[in-house]
This record gives sequence, C-alpha cells and structure tokens, in this order.
Amino acid sequence: MTTTIVTVGGRMAAEGLAMLENAGVECISTEAYPRKSEVLELIERHQPAALVIRLVEMVDADMLAASRNLKIVAKHGVGTNDIDVAAAKVLGIPVIMATGANAHSVAEHALGLILALAKDFLRQDSHIRNGLWDKKLYAGRELRGQKIGLVGFGLIGQILARMAAPIGMQVSAYDPFAPDEAFADGVSRTTSLDALLGESDVVSLHCPLTDATRGLIGAREIALMKPTAYLVNTARGEVVDEPALIAALQGGRIAGAGLDSFAEEPPVKSPLWQLPNLILTPHVAGVTEDARRAVSIMTAGNVLAFLRGEQLAKNLHARV
Repeated sequence: MTTTIVTVGGRMAAEGLAMLENAGVECISTEAYPRKSEVLELIERHQPAALVIRLVEMVDADMLAASRNLKIVAKHGVGTNDIDVAAAKVLGIPVIMATGANAHSVAEHALGLILALAKDFLRQDSHIRNGLWDKKLYAGRELRGQKIGLVGFGLIGQILARMAAPIGMQVSAYDPFAPDEAFADGVSRTTSLDALLGESDVVSLHCPLTDATRGLIGAREIALMKPTAYLVNTARGEVVDEPALIAALQGGRIAGAGLDSFAEEPPVKSPLWQLPNLILTPHVAGVTEDARRAVSIMTAGNVLAFLRGEQLAKNLHARV
C-alpha cells in the first residue's frame, strides 16, 4: 500500500519532494491558503499518513481527524499557531517542527529591515523615483554604537546578535527561558522587558507566539521606547498590538518599524499600508530559496524517519 503525504499550503522544495518520492511516498499538495473544504476533500480521499503544513490559516480538529491513517503532522518551518495542537494531542498525533533550518535567513532578514530603516532607504528610493534629488532630506544614521535589544534569544536571536556585534552595536536580550550559557560574546542579559525597551535603539522580536506573548508589545510597552527607536518583527504578527503600533507610528512616538508578519495573514487592507515610516514584507523572512530547501530537506527526512520508527533530528521539536 502506498504511503501518502499531503502538504497543506503549497509544495515543498524539489529536494524535499525528491527524498519522499524516492522513498516511494506519494506527495499531494494544495495551493497556498487553501479553503478548508478543499483540504478536507483531499485528506478524506487520500487518507495520508502525514500532513506537512506550510501556508494555511488553521489546521483544525476536522482536518486532523479526516484521515484514519494520520500518524504525524509536520510544520514546514517553526511555530504551531496555525495547527490545533490540543486537538492533535487528543488524537495522539505528534506535531513536529523543522526548528533551526531557516534561522539564518530570518536573522538576515531582520538585519536587512534594521539597515533599511536606519539608512532611510525607503524614503530615499521614493524621492529619486519621483524626480527629487535633495541630500538635505536624507535622515540616515549609523548603527555603530547603537543598542539593539532582542526579545527572545533562541537560535534566530543568537545568530542576529553575532551579525550585529561586528557592526559595532551593543547587544542585549530578554528571554526568561534562555540558558545563561547562551549569553556570550558580549551579549548582556536583561531580566526586565521594560528595561530592554527603554534602553534600546532597535528592538527586534524573536519570541514564539504563546498565550504569554500574544499582544506582548502594546501601547504601554511602545510608550517605554525611545522616540528615535525602531521596532522590527520577524516573529509572529500577534506578538504586536497592531492598532497600538499604528497609533505610535502615526504620532511619531517611535521613529519607525519593519514588519514581516501580521495579525491576519494574508492581511486585509490596513492603515499600516499608508505609513511612510514603516517597511513591510509579506512573511518571507524564512522562505528564501536556501531556507525553503533546508526546511524541506529537514521536514522530509524527519517525516520519513518517524514513519520508519527511526530517530528524528536533534533540532526538531515534537509534541504529542
């Protein structure tokens, strides 16, 4: 009997698909952000042994229960806020993530947003495209000597810290769960989020979305930041209170922001789109071709290992 895997929300990279197909696995994919009815129809028809989750609003209890053969759910990336993990636990289905495979791409993207904000790239590009050449309008500044505060100090935060330090930035991080040994090479540990927000010239978010971090950066927290500070979010959109951020940017309460994720994705029309001190990217920090390849290879390898009863990769987290 053929083993089938359904990828919900777009195809895996060719290298990951090849690993599965060479192992005799039938691979079926939906388009990005499919309708629930489409997903249910595919699962019910093909009865897959595994679901691989990419771009989807929510994989709910109905989808998880639709295949009597389902043995594992694998997130093509990290973060399980788009999977009903509680329902999976009730059904006894493990949920795994490809932790770390795209960490370098996300860290680079965060650094890119920071540089674009500090160097005033968006406004300068707009000026030239509109026929305006006036160096007096340049508002760029150096990052050397600036303080960057990282909220969350897992692998992505640690990689970004190693990138920021050679520029000359002073790096501190707030993460009550990170071990002390993670704080090395001049990175200081800040035990209070409020203190980190108040002292940082750049605040970059790298925490997972949990009940504790939902709305973590709201009006009160933004009010603690310097008026010259930038906020960068390459984590999850729901970590930031978007209406509070909009108000702060409109009022000049902070200098600017760079967002790669949003509370609703795909996002509906928002006042965010009209703000000149905001840089937006469509949740692509971790989906460079290099990262997509690495995530697909790790995901395919671990799904195959699980189905064969073999050991999974060390940097992959599983929940049951």
